[in-house]
Amino acid sequence: MPRRWVPTIVPNDVGVAVHGPLLLSQAPGIRVALSHVQAHAHPVGVMLHLHLSADGVQAEAAKRQMVDKPREPLDPAGAKADYGSEPVLHVQLNDLADRVPFKSCSVSTHDDPVSGDVHVDLEASYWIGELPADGRVRVRTSWPQAGLPHVEHLLVLELPTGEDR
Repeated sequence: MPRRWVPTIVPNDVGVAVHGPLLLSQAPGIRVALSHVQAHAHPVGVMLHLHLSADGVQAEAAKRQMVDKPREPLDPAGAKADYGSEPVLHVQLNDLADRVPFKSCSVSTHDDPVSGDVHVDLEASYWIGELPADGRVRVRTSWPQAGLPHVEHLLVLELPTGEDR
């Protein structure tokens, strides 16, 4: 059974770019790309940066899921709220395999007053508190509620050697 993620401190240094960019998944009206991956020495780990953009019906679904739905577990009357959803990033490296939560996320929406079209841009960063021993990270992305299919990629990171760190 793989280990689960243990929360660690996220670095505030720039790190070293070890991969990117790469289109991870797309469907009509929605796409997600890996902007880049950074390796960090103190604390040790990798930060994955993703960019998702959506237009039309998929953007409306993304906006409903991330912006319009309550994110709290209870509504004012004390009943369970209707939760929204978010893009899912599942990562496997070494003997770790789990869904990785956002470390930071920003969402912007734009409604075109002339055409009525909606556009959504999402920038998200995900922190993994260790480096892959073999330089390989398996990532799976999906967001079925917004029309983004499940796709898996094997990333081979160009990790710095001991002298380069």
